[in-house]
Amino acid sequence: AAEKAAKAPKAVKTPDRWEATIKKFEADDKAQPPAKGGLLLVGGSNARRWTDVSDYFPGEKVLNRGFGGAQLGEVVHFLDRIVLPYAPRAIFVNAGGNDLGSGKTPEDVAASYRAFMARIKKELPKTRVYAIGVPPVMRTVGSPESLAGIKKTNDLIAEVARADDQLEFIDLFPQFIGADGKPRAELYVADGTHFTPQGYAIVSGLLKEKMKAAGK
Repeated sequence: AAEKAAKAPKAVKTPDRWEATIKKFEADDKAQPPAKGGLLLVGGSNARRWTDVSDYFPGEKVLNRGFGGAQLGEVVHFLDRIVLPYAPRAIFVNAGGNDLGSGKTPEDVAASYRAFMARIKKELPKTRVYAIGVPPVMRTVGSPESLAGIKKTNDLIAEVARADDQLEFIDLFPQFIGADGKPRAELYVADGTHFTPQGYAIVSGLLKEKMKAAGK
């Protein structure tokens, strides 16, 4: 019994952990209300760290609302506060990897995308959403199981997008995997997870291609 008592239950991460961050966004919005009809970037750290995202989309009004290690499910939780008020023309969603890292399944990520789109279709029927696929991060080199999980997640997101005319899927694998079949190290900073400027340039290029094709 003593042994059981010594093992504390694993803390469950809840969206409340980001409350201070979301309140900071709201304070910024109150101080300087963002223009509606622009481009909105949401998601976890690869979104948050893209601090110069506007430079990649000259002539566009781009708002970055990426936060920490956010999971897609958490972005859905805060939709009313960091997505819907901006009425963006297009939304770039860079999330899903943190969901997998927290133990969620590819099916869970796909379900979060469906929940995200259900709200968008209801509240912002003219807004197009671009789902940036989960990238093949460097640690997957020695973990075929992790890579398979990422690929399955992307397959399911693509499936959701095929059935939804407001959602486009951006597959990063073709350009993020080198000729040797491994992730291209130059596209990641030292931690092997977050993108370098070269990595962001590829992401923005793919987004622009999809936006042009969609007439958005």
